[in-house]
Amino acid sequence: MNTITRFARRHPTGAAAMAGLALFALPATLLPRSPRQSAGRGDAVPAVATAAAAADSGSARALLASVRGANPTLCALASAAVGNGWPWGSGDEEDAPALARSGDDVRSALSWLSDGIDSPSVIAELRGGLGDPDACVRRISALLLGRGRTQAGADALLEALTSGDPARRDAAILGIAHTEERRAVAPLVGMLTDRDPEVRGGAAWALGHLESREATPALSRLTGDGEPRVRRAAARALGRLEEPAAIPALTQLLARDPDAGVRRAAAWALGKIE
Repeated sequence: MNTITRFARRHPTGAAAMAGLALFALPATLLPRSPRQSAGRGDAVPAVATAAAAADSGSARALLASVRGANPTLCALASAAVGNGWPWGSGDEEDAPALARSGDDVRSALSWLSDGIDSPSVIAELRGGLGDPDACVRRISALLLGRGRTQAGADALLEALTSGDPARRDAAILGIAHTEERRAVAPLVGMLTDRDPEVRGGAAWALGHLESREATPALSRLTGDGEPRVRRAAARALGRLEEPAAIPALTQLLARDPDAGVRRAAAWALGKIE
């Protein structure tokens, strides 16, 4: 019988106290960590990490499947929600009637968003979504990649932006606006002269959200575009840039443009420039 054993038998209360102190002082590196924490620290947990990656990609796949075939109005509402950032994760949403009555598959498809969209398996799933035949799947994939603010996500969007595939390009324009990716500025400026007015207007919108002041001259020229939708987008983009050099172009729009929506956009933009 060693000294520790004898002490424990004679003084059980003291032994319990010492055990508690030892547990309290146990180094944090010896305590169990969650699979995500372990993987983040480079620990050798391949089986757990693989299972977590599969679960994440499965949740992303389920979320994209849920918007496939959505009508344009519903897709616009879903896109607006993603564009503003999913608030999931605070816990409050889980108690709302609609979600409280939902099954585990719905909750699991949303809950992974609270951990951030940085898993390689999820980004791979969303990258594939950019080329999906369904327009809503492409839009949601692009927005999630943009909101994730990861290098891999930006790379996927840039690849789609310059791919030459009109459907992937349109989705990428939407997503790239939510990044801070400076590499997107040059291709977007090039799109300001595209034959399709939706591409010109979309590129202007994205440049405004990227706050790319170097695009001011090109956007100012775009205020003379033949399409009101494009002139309006150019005006709002210039307002977001808050660049004084854009004042003459915006003043001309406000004074002479025949479209009321364009004039309102010019007035808003001028109000943003101090």
